[in-house]
Amino acid sequence: MVKILPLVSLVLIVLSAVCTIIGFSTYWYQVKYEDVTGSTVTRNFKYDKVKTTISFAGEKETDTSDYDDVDGEFSAQLKFYKAALAMDILAFVNLFFSACYMGMAAFKEITPANQTKLKNSLNGATIFLIIATFVVLGLPKASREDCEDYVRDSSLNYTGSQVDEICGGDINKKFIGSETDAVGTKISWGPTTAWIAIVIGLGISFFNNIFVYCGPVFKS
Repeated sequence: MVKILPLVSLVLIVLSAVCTIIGFSTYWYQVKYEDVTGSTVTRNFKYDKVKTTISFAGEKETDTSDYDDVDGEFSAQLKFYKAALAMDILAFVNLFFSACYMGMAAFKEITPANQTKLKNSLNGATIFLIIATFVVLGLPKASREDCEDYVRDSSLNYTGSQVDEICGGDINKKFIGSETDAVGTKISWGPTTAWIAIVIGLGISFFNNIFVYCGPVFKS
């Protein structure tokens, strides 16, 4: 006979795992530029790709580039995306083992040792999802570093104050926001599908931890 409480927990584990899969298969962050004519350039970022979408006069064109094709313009940010990916994958691995143990618990009694392994896997998944969530919050600082490196490597010999002026915008300070530059171009930025999925997965995993630790999941 199937046990209801372990089955409920198993469903929550699977939902968290789906969120991690979304995390390493879609884009984490988006920056959008919109000029006074309504034309837009949208850049989406993940650990191995930059997708650029240009919308002009009702036409839309999309190009996807590897980071090797953009001359190190995002080298500091790339470290954060790769770190988030690593945490995401580790969370998925822990959720996989959690699902295996909880699947057994849904149909039969499992030993205290396996209960401990299950709880440790759930704890590991939650911890890695927390790290993945907060790693991405460091992107504005990395964006500032990339901007400064790019400006200093240019042939225009900018002074320190000019570098601060060029790279001192809110986009290099805030995780989510928007601003309008001197020529009227609106710039908006923030997390997109993958990061949102990870936050949802974290919420589900955290709730499931409480459910497993506090509920009678393993009682007959």
